[in-house]
Amino acid sequence: MNEKKKPGCLKIILIVFGVFLALSIIIAIIGSLADDSSEPTTASTTKETTAKTSQGSEELFATAKKQFEEGSYLDASATIEKAIKAENKDEYTKLKTDIAAKIKERKTKLESGFEIKEDKVENITFISPSEGVTKGLVFYPYIGVKDSKKYMLLRVGFQEDTSKALFVFTSIKVRAGDKLEELSFNPLNKSSDVDILGAGMTEIVDINVNKTIQNMLDSQIPSTEEVIVRFEDISNKSTDYTLTKEQKQTIADILEYYNYLD
Repeated sequence: MNEKKKPGCLKIILIVFGVFLALSIIIAIIGSLADDSSEPTTASTTKETTAKTSQGSEELFATAKKQFEEGSYLDASATIEKAIKAENKDEYTKLKTDIAAKIKERKTKLESGFEIKEDKVENITFISPSEGVTKGLVFYPYIGVKDSKKYMLLRVGFQEDTSKALFVFTSIKVRAGDKLEELSFNPLNKSSDVDILGAGMTEIVDINVNKTIQNMLDSQIPSTEEVIVRFEDISNKSTDYTLTKEQKQTIADILEYYNYLD
């Protein structure tokens, strides 16, 4: 009886190799197709990102222009910086230069209405309204700069005829619309002067401007038509003054200049 011949090892190896080769070719084709299909998607995503960046910078540029036209120069400066960071364009850079020039111009104009004094002993620069203390209500902030650091003080008081020379205030209240603020101060910091033959009586105190007072100066006073300042003495006797438009403008000018300082 003749025995059947078994397949040789070489034939089996060739079959396995053929199957492996075929699978490799199929996998390579699928991978190539996948790469080809992803290229347009990547390109499309890049274009969309670029378009969004450009749109965002244009919106910032438009906002900065509007703020500049409205006189909000510091806000405009901050906004155009964001636009330039997103996308640097010549028109953005030009607006940034225009804003910086306007701020410099405003600082110079404001300084012309201020009195600037140097305390060479304490190395402090004081910036205050040039009119200083005048008849009636005294109410204005002024700036101190020491070691390149700025701060504000609020000078409050009055200058009156000698008929009020015995009136020494112990309390100060400010009514601005529905807001009532009592200004705290140290009585030892008060300055009083009686000039019978001249100005009469002057009594003033300097108060550190904290967040509450700054909010009153920044927001409450400008938005309120009638702002009343009341001085009271220890016996509850009181005298009221109303801020004038000129005094409100002086406050606004000092605050604007303060914000321009580095």
